Amino acid sequence: MAYLLDANVFLEARKTYYGMDFCPAFWRWLTVSQADGQVFSVTQVRDELTDDGIVPWVAAQSPGFFLSEDESVAMAIHVVTQWANRQPLLDPVILEFMDSADMYLVVHGLAHGHTVVTLEKSAKDSKKRIKIPDVCDALGVRCIEPHVMLRELQARFVLGAIHEPYEGANLARISRDEPPRPAAADVQESLLRSVPTGTA
Repeated sequence: MAYLLDANVFLEARKTYYGMDFCPAFWRWLTVSQADGQVFSVTQVRDELTDDGIVPWVAAQSPGFFLSEDESVAMAIHVVTQWANRQPLLDPVILEFMDSADMYLVVHGLAHGHTVVTLEKSAKDSKKRIKIPDVCDALGVRCIEPHVMLRELQARFVLGAIHEPYEGANLARISRDEPPRPAAADVQESLLRSVPTGTA
């Protein structure tokens, strides 16, 4: 099982809690986790990531980060489309969903047993838009929020020097043969002890 990220996960992270200027570890973690086969998105989401602040990061990712359609996905599209057409909604609402990255996240999740990660909230009574959590619930696709994914994958964003090579990486990949590095808190405490107090 892998995790498929919605566009709002990337965009909200950049704008708020995991800004690239003060939390590069989150973005490095995404890259490492994709290489480990754990975190992905889909090409339709990539096409939505046009914000100037995130475009360079998207361009730097492996082509495999954003999954394209395969035979299983093509079969799952039919299932999701059938479900959408059965909903008591106006045609424009259904067509908007079927032409969106949202549908392809669900389709990939259904086709390969992946978990969809989104900030969208359920709105089963909405007549204006089909929400990802509601489609996932109806079709048996697991859908969670980003913080759940981070806990399940045991993400660790550890404070350290700006050049810390393991910042945001999967800690399990660090060689056990490498000498342990002092924790940032220990370094700070040591520095504080060395500051003169001005007392005899």
